[in-house]
Amino acid sequence: DSYFEGEGVLIVNASSEPFVVPDVGETTVQVTGEVSTFVVETLNGEYGLTLESAMYEEYEDKPVIIAQSIALAPDVGDVAANPERYYNQRIALQGEVEDVLEAGLFTLDEDELFGGEDLLVLPPLDAPAVEDDGAVAVAGVLRPYIEAEFERDYDLTWDASVKESIEAEYTERPIFVADGVYPSAI
Repeated sequence: DSYFEGEGVLIVNASSEPFVVPDVGETTVQVTGEVSTFVVETLNGEYGLTLESAMYEEYEDKPVIIAQSIALAPDVGDVAANPERYYNQRIALQGEVEDVLEAGLFTLDEDELFGGEDLLVLPPLDAPAVEDDGAVAVAGVLRPYIEAEFERDYDLTWDASVKESIEAEYTERPIFVADGVYPSAI
């Protein structure tokens, strides 16, 4: 709102990954890319697009974001409460680290007053360390924890006690498999 003075901004998806905005009310998305000035001919040439000038007249010479990444950005509480909506989709989350666990795992606080479950995050091996109560942004995919699938798909170096703890508490529950962990200014 403050950067673009409350006006909508055109997004050009240059990520090479299709993105369809869900048709259910308002949808928050995280867009990462470069802010530029919209000029149809320039964008058509640089990105191999075939945008028609007449259709985009109102955007000419206005800001545009050339997106390198687009992801749904739901609330952590919604993801924890309704994981089926988000399984196996790329999403981005922001939240407060509730607990730092063994093997680099941590939980994001779901912010519900009563009864909500925090969301377990499996960070990439090269992720920066996080601290309790620190604000982070994570990007990745939500999956139900099925031990055999996680062992097959990820190079987990968990010792026996971590495996037992995760299996006991998280079997069939959602785990957020992050490919990026970043400090957040939330």
